[in-house]
Amino acid sequence: MSAQVVRLTDVSRYRLRVTLEEADPAIWRAFEIDGRLPLRMLHVALQTIMGWRELHLHAFVDADPQSRSGVMPLRWAPQDFENPVGTRAEEDYAIDDVLRDRSTLWYEYDFGDGWVHRIDVTDVLEDDSLRAPVVLLDGGGRGPFEDAGGVHGYAEKVEALADPQHPEYRELSNWARATVGPWVPLASDFLDPIGVQSELNLLFNPQGSGMSPYDMSGLVKDDALRRPSDLDVDSPLVALASTLPPPIRSELRQHLGRTGVLDAVDVDDATALRLIRPFAWLMDAVGPEGIALTSAGWLPPDTVLDGMTTLGWIDDWIGKGNREDLTPPIANLREGAQRMGLVRAQKGRLLLGAAAKKALGDPQAQLRLVAGATYRKLSDAETDAAVLLLLSIADGTPAGERWKAVAFGLEMCGWQSASGRAFTPTDIDHVTHHVQRVLDAIGESGRRERRTLALADQRLFARVALR
Repeated sequence: MSAQVVRLTDVSRYRLRVTLEEADPAIWRAFEIDGRLPLRMLHVALQTIMGWRELHLHAFVDADPQSRSGVMPLRWAPQDFENPVGTRAEEDYAIDDVLRDRSTLWYEYDFGDGWVHRIDVTDVLEDDSLRAPVVLLDGGGRGPFEDAGGVHGYAEKVEALADPQHPEYRELSNWARATVGPWVPLASDFLDPIGVQSELNLLFNPQGSGMSPYDMSGLVKDDALRRPSDLDVDSPLVALASTLPPPIRSELRQHLGRTGVLDAVDVDDATALRLIRPFAWLMDAVGPEGIALTSAGWLPPDTVLDGMTTLGWIDDWIGKGNREDLTPPIANLREGAQRMGLVRAQKGRLLLGAAAKKALGDPQAQLRLVAGATYRKLSDAETDAAVLLLLSIADGTPAGERWKAVAFGLEMCGWQSASGRAFTPTDIDHVTHHVQRVLDAIGESGRRERRTLALADQRLFARVALR
């Protein structure tokens, strides 16, 4: 194949095929790259298209590193590491400098696991200023998990993960999810070419990517292209993404694209009112004039009973449902609303916050208010956990797996549990307590036939709140 390559006089673009050596089934990518880019950028491109996380050392060599020819190959590696004598700095050479007289190059990544990639030149092209610097053309197979034990260790793990009856299935499933995280499918044939190309555009053609050059997250579109439904710099999801390591941030962006979490949310007044029904009821009950509390500081019994009845919570309730101190659904709703600034107690009365008073009678404004207020008075860790929990709901993660998604995200953001060990379900319950209260209020219903609808409402609310 390489012998048929016709070289041009003024070459600046290469069509390459990279294959992970010894992988079966084959793991490969075909792509184009601008030959004028530094060799370092070929490394960046390979990391992106293969799904690596740049956790380990790497090097380029001009001979198969697994051969035993006895001839010392030429070697290029980052100049900021201690390299063997004679190693050239990859930053000092253009891709064209290295490939002009070669049809094959090898790329080693993670010298412990020993991932060896063969790069073949399949065509040499003239410069095309209209083409992106790096273009993914085709490919097969997902890139292996980091630290999977090399090609053979990865193959054994893939085989075990495909068989729920395998004796190591549970252990490896937990390891894979803790290692890979919730934002990359585990299927061995997974490849998302659209998502990968979007990442390549961000890295190699930021001005042409359509994203804001002032945003670290890579989720905010340029001002000229941003629509009202798109994220802006104040989005809690943008803040979270900005704190993630770049490779994990890339995985999150691709996940958001695949799952449609960032698609426009079209909510009419009736839906908006249903999504925040408990909070809308409380704001309406308090009203512009406020409501007098009892001498003990509780809501009046008739108001409590009205809430339990109007919201359908009385149906399965044991008791009269008219004393706030004995009716946790109403007590929790009020406590959450006060934290969120929707209401406040003052001189024996419960009053609306300024924004809540202004939003009365406007379901859309009330929905935006409640969604934004979900994060009010949370610590930084609680805010990150809230965003991660809402994301796990918005993307359809099964309820029993959500705590793992939150735990992974918190670890990637640099948070640790109080014990210094891995996060437990109890840790996640604790750090997501406040946002879970909001979601419980939205999903609360004594009518069994509404529970499926309530889960859908939580998912829609989560998509709104992530903005």
